[in-house]
Amino acid sequence: MDTLFLVALIVEALFGIGFLIVPGPMLGPFGVTLNATATTFARLFGSALISFPFLLWFARKSDKPEFKKGVIYSLFAFYLLSTIILVITQLAGLMNGLGWIVIGIHVILLVWFGYFVIKK
Repeated sequence: MDTLFLVALIVEALFGIGFLIVPGPMLGPFGVTLNATATTFARLFGSALISFPFLLWFARKSDKPEFKKGVIYSLFAFYLLSTIILVITQLAGLMNGLGWIVIGIHVILLVWFGYFVIKK
């Protein structure tokens, strides 16, 4: 579980920093262009993603199984919903083929978190 938390921490830190500081260049390779309003919302999304590494860091260091389970359920819900949104976005043609890479990352993390959701 701690390895999962570390991997998710790194992934979300990278995406969070990218969306927060340079949202246009972050999304450009995926064929997405941003206007001023979309840039603001991308930065807002980045600020939310930045909170995940902190949560995951504390979860890794915690010896409280109920806290770790709460983090597992919360991030499972995030990856489930975000994967659905990303697939809809990709199928609508709003991202180029590179969008499937982001979907793949989300699916991997969704399945990995899902494993711990169903594990007894």
